[in-house]
Amino acid sequence: MLSVGTVLMLMLLLTLSPHCAAAPYAPTECCFSYIKHALRFANLKDSFETPKECFFPAIVFETKNGIKICADPKLPWVMKTVEKIQKKKSTRAP
Repeated sequence: MLSVGTVLMLMLLLTLSPHCAAAPYAPTECCFSYIKHALRFANLKDSFETPKECFFPAIVFETKNGIKICADPKLPWVMKTVEKIQKKKSTRAP
């Protein structure tokens, strides 16, 4: 049988272990709900797709104010808006 000190030491080591603190492949940004209406293109700065590890696939739009909004990637307005943002970025690139 383990002593109380040994059990406490094991618990402390497990708590401080870097493997417990952060999973190596944990997605940094996932969406759990989608916006219900279309966004104004003039207010948007950028967009990106959430990682494949996320339960809900989504497109994240970033506004000029820095707010991030999740949208359903299957909706037609989302696909069109992503294309417009990509075109705008490609015309600005040197």
